[in-house]
Amino acid sequence: MQQFKYSSLFSGFKPGKFNPIKTFFVLFFVSSALLTFLIGQSPVFGQTQATVAIDFGVPQTGIHSMSGFLYGIGDSKPPNNMLSPLQPKFWRTSTLNHYPKITALGSQFQLLLSDTWGYGKPRGWPYEDYSKWEEHVRKIAQQHKDKKMIWDVWNEPDLKDPFWRGSRSQFFETYKRAYTVIRQELGPNVMIGGPSIAKYDQGFLREFLDYCKNNNLEVNFIAWHELNDQEITRINDHVNEVRRSFVQNPNYQSLKIQKIYINEIVGPIAQYRPAEILGYLAYTEQSRVDGACKACWEPVAGGRNNCFNESLDGLVTPEQSAPRAAWWVYKAYADGFSSRVKSESSNPRVVALASQSNPQNQAQILFGYFEQGASPGKATVVLTLRNLQQLNIAREGKPLTFAVQRIPDSGEKVITQLEKVRQEQVTVNNQIVRLTIPNVQLHESYLLTIS
Repeated sequence: MQQFKYSSLFSGFKPGKFNPIKTFFVLFFVSSALLTFLIGQSPVFGQTQATVAIDFGVPQTGIHSMSGFLYGIGDSKPPNNMLSPLQPKFWRTSTLNHYPKITALGSQFQLLLSDTWGYGKPRGWPYEDYSKWEEHVRKIAQQHKDKKMIWDVWNEPDLKDPFWRGSRSQFFETYKRAYTVIRQELGPNVMIGGPSIAKYDQGFLREFLDYCKNNNLEVNFIAWHELNDQEITRINDHVNEVRRSFVQNPNYQSLKIQKIYINEIVGPIAQYRPAEILGYLAYTEQSRVDGACKACWEPVAGGRNNCFNESLDGLVTPEQSAPRAAWWVYKAYADGFSSRVKSESSNPRVVALASQSNPQNQAQILFGYFEQGASPGKATVVLTLRNLQQLNIAREGKPLTFAVQRIPDSGEKVITQLEKVRQEQVTVNNQIVRLTIPNVQLHESYLLTIS
């Protein structure tokens, strides 16, 4: 790359006074429409490299929002002003009194039926007395006939401690008994499925689906959990394998499979890490599954599990409902979902979700660098932007404002607003703009807006 002296571009710029977070500057070459954003110090060798191609002229179609949650709320917390910006579309819980609140937010309600029964004490296990299990399922179905719910029969039956102490065949029978009762009470159109296993296991899925096929049962949705924070990039492979092996396989047509849900995402190590969370959201969205829910884990600072402390699975603080960095990732994700455009990365650990417009009428790119095995602490990311002229904000001869905000890897710390690293106004006359961004920190996400 041709070298330029910094002093020729910025009067008053003094080298050697970098703030490792706040320093941010732009080199703009009009002839090639090249922008170099430096976050922190100058680029160094040994960084992870990635090129991300974004085309604002190619809308993404056939995708579903992955904004979804597992429990996470109380009767009054978090307040709606912390929930509604996230535009949740899918919610997995057994707390039936929250049905009005969840559906009012525009979210599908997936009933976790096994949680209404319990695991072991005090009722025991369904296989110890199937008639009691059927009676329980019938009672729940009769009491909530008026609710439009997705019925998830049992949680993680492949995990002995604490969710299932019986055999696989006993779980299959438990599903059969519940399925039969729900169909009797609620009719042919209600969605029933599973097996909601703790990790992707094609063998378990095949055995379960074969049992259901042989016993004339339906599985209207297939579900499993993706919680291995070192295998985020394998989500697409898992989903594609399920589609080929089962959904599109005529041998399983009688099951009437309609949906695929990854009804728990984000493992315990990644629960607060912005880039890893973005990685889960990006890969599940790109796989075109029908919904996902953020899992909940023990807080680092101790206390009740993030499912049950009104922290929205750890996105906000339990008492004050103040936002953490993870909340800002979900907000930025939701802000851009409805106008998503094509983006492709050369590095699977660097993901970017681009959008034509957010609620502030800005184009935006949400990107981050996450860990997958041994990873350098920083990355150099080149964003190649095409068809900026097709954005609603583009006007001939009018400069565009490029601004970057940082979503830090700050754990349970409250982040009241995102830090703006820098913004610059640039007149863009070319079809392609390239932004070179060195020193992208591992585990962090960044929000680039164009206005």
